[in-house]
Amino acid sequence: MKYELTFWGSARVQRFPRYRRMHRTYEDAMETAYRVFGKLEERGLARAAHPAIIYGPGCGPDGRTIC
Repeated sequence: MKYELTFWGSARVQRFPRYRRMHRTYEDAMETAYRVFGKLEERGLARAAHPAIIYGPGCGPDGRTIC
């Protein structure tokens, strides 16, 4: 099973690279999301403005949002 990790609003922000990747497990996707959140904070970008959304089995039709 695969889980897709995206960041809401990332396509519209110039300094935030577009991110859309697949992960083997939900935990891997969460770990990556928190790693990217750390990079956002280092660059002075608003973490709350770009929540992570994980799509996959058990995440529902709208995915799960990680803030």
